[in-house]
Amino acid sequence: MICDLTSCLLHLLLLYILTQPSQCAPAHDGVFCNALKSAFNQMDTMRKTSEQLRHPMQDELVEVFLEAQLLRFPVISTTAAHFDSLKAEECLSQLYLHTLALKAHVDWIKEASENFSFPYQAARDTSVHLLWLTNLVSTSLAQINAVVPPSPPPPLLPTVSSPFEVLRYSVEISRYLEVFCPWAKRLFHHLRRTACGRQR
Repeated sequence: MICDLTSCLLHLLLLYILTQPSQCAPAHDGVFCNALKSAFNQMDTMRKTSEQLRHPMQDELVEVFLEAQLLRFPVISTTAAHFDSLKAEECLSQLYLHTLALKAHVDWIKEASENFSFPYQAARDTSVHLLWLTNLVSTSLAQINAVVPPSPPPPLLPTVSSPFEVLRYSVEISRYLEVFCPWAKRLFHHLRRTACGRQR
């Protein structure tokens, strides 16, 4: 059966669209784009909260701590080439796994702070932000029909045996958050620009 020219062209166009690799979620997906906007704005709040993980006396000891970092965090790549090469599913999957690992560290230092009667409000608030981010990323993956990565095993974290170690590990976590928050914000900016057709 021979179809008319218009019908054939429409079918060919549909087949072309379906076979193209998508770099991000469908454009004009209001729920997805609103979630990205909310997450983008949330990164500044999380960063300010995480800065409070440092106790006043820590600032005098930062240089000493930096000489021997003891915690292992996921490696974050911040190059432009890395961002440009990522598809939506890869972006969100990486962020999901990084957030889970970071939340495990924050929950661990919160418990250690409590054990040594250190202030733990900042760690608790940061943990809440990270839980919110985890749920948002998981929902966003579902919205683009992507599989949520399986949760990795809990990181092997050392036993905190002194107040000094609480300070030391808090500094490391705080400094990692200083990298993580701008990275996540830039990632959401990249996704919004490519998936939603706007930068702000």
